[in-house]
Amino acid sequence: MNTLPPLPAELTIYTASDLHRQWLSGLPTLEAPLTVDASAVSEIDAAGLQLLLALRRHAVLQGQTLQLERPSPALRAAAQALGVQAQLVQDDHATEPQA
Repeated sequence: MNTLPPLPAELTIYTASDLHRQWLSGLPTLEAPLTVDASAVSEIDAAGLQLLLALRRHAVLQGQTLQLERPSPALRAAAQALGVQAQLVQDDHATEPQA
């Protein structure tokens, strides 16, 4: 499993372009699941969700999968509001924050 740096608190149109360049240039090329901690996301908009979908698509094209670990309530709500929760948020206990 390859762990990417955690998602920042702000994942919006103001940060998406820089993050896109950083992440896609630094993705490992091994055929293994990519995991990223999504617990710190407190502000996310459509551009942030598009970025995550682009990262997921890039991973799939490389023969990998992308798993968001511990998606924050803000990320979950935004993904649900835009109808992309099935692509981004797994609803199993492994992705839930620890109590």
